[in-house]
Amino acid sequence: MLKVAVTLFIVWTLLLLTPGPDFILVMKNTISGGYKNGFLTILGITAGIVIHTITAVFGICLLSKNPTAFNIVKTAGALYLVYIGVSGFLQLKKKSQNLHINKDKRTLQPGKSFREGFFCNILNPKLPLILLGIFTQLIPPRTPTFTKLLFGAEIVATSFVMWNAVSLFFGSRRVLDRILRFEKEIMFAANLVLILLGGYELIFG
Repeated sequence: MLKVAVTLFIVWTLLLLTPGPDFILVMKNTISGGYKNGFLTILGITAGIVIHTITAVFGICLLSKNPTAFNIVKTAGALYLVYIGVSGFLQLKKKSQNLHINKDKRTLQPGKSFREGFFCNILNPKLPLILLGIFTQLIPPRTPTFTKLLFGAEIVATSFVMWNAVSLFFGSRRVLDRILRFEKEIMFAANLVLILLGGYELIFG
């Protein structure tokens, strides 16, 4: 089982390193609200991953068997990405007169950051299918449920550590002082990417 655990870690880490909605959101919220904001976003994302992982472990991935439900969740997820991006642009407009603010004065929005992280992750219909594929391909079918849950815990822990590394990097004072010089450009790009990701899913997904 050690071989499976190592392989699972490598595969999942590579997937996490591929920039996607979760990565963009963690970076965006960390820059706009500091590490605490990023950490709360990570907690929301982690809560979503826990639900997806438990679903995959027990093989109750109804989305893969119900095209209608899959399309509904996919559409909801895409619309939510667009919503986050548009909301970000509106907030950016409000701060346009005093954009380059001091790190210590940035607004911490605990509830909002957690909700954005949770819904960004839980409304991603591809994630449970990816997890189900990983579990069916890497983990032997006769593996006890408890062992599968341990592998699921490995996925959750790996995700939590990786996202924290991203948030710590963008939230460190040295990096942040440099990033804040280009805060407007970075936030513009992050919001635009979220809108484009959501729009792409709506049109071509």
